[in-house]
Amino acid sequence: MEEIRSLVIGATGLVGGEILKIIKEKGGDVSMLSRSPLNNKSDDIKEYILNFNKIDEFNMPKFDHIYISIGTRLDTSELIYIKESKREKFIEVDYSFVINLAKKAYTAGAKSIAVVSAIGADKDSSNLYLQTKGKMEEEIKFIGYETVVIAQPGHLLGNRPNDKFRFEVPLMEFGAKLFEPLMVGPLKNLRFISASKVGKAMFNYMNSNKKGIFKLKYEEFMNN
Repeated sequence: MEEIRSLVIGATGLVGGEILKIIKEKGGDVSMLSRSPLNNKSDDIKEYILNFNKIDEFNMPKFDHIYISIGTRLDTSELIYIKESKREKFIEVDYSFVINLAKKAYTAGAKSIAVVSAIGADKDSSNLYLQTKGKMEEEIKFIGYETVVIAQPGHLLGNRPNDKFRFEVPLMEFGAKLFEPLMVGPLKNLRFISASKVGKAMFNYMNSNKKGIFKLKYEEFMNN
């Protein structure tokens, strides 16, 4: 059986890095595409460095599976309200870049795609963050992929070595741990989740040979 060729877009990030690691552990053929080089990259991982504003100029090779885990780094308060001065750039990265890369990969022959979105994503939301994620999801569905995996995690847990320290993050994570037993029913999807579990669930669904659209939330992350 021919080996599956995978491309991870955003491997320098939290979930993308986990996906890259999982595929390597499974012995898969994996390449990465990002805006900056990955430190301590394994020699057997092919690396493409791309200015995402020049996607049209990129000669995309053929891959079977595409994983997209890119997004703007936002402060906690910006999940609620993004300043007008930052909105255009946010939409460009979290919507335009994602869609353009997905279309480029599909045209090159990819059959399956997995993207990282956010819990509560809704194209009709009055919240710009959730609205943008929702519009991205809707657009991805209709590109033509046989398999579409959409991960909708809450706050991601994991080591962020390249991020600046933000004092509110450990406080928020500690508080969420205390209140986690009370977060049941629909609130369960808001529970914090480790990036490794998100990456593993995305990988498992992409390699399940199932076709269709799959939205992954807290339960799916925990059960994979």
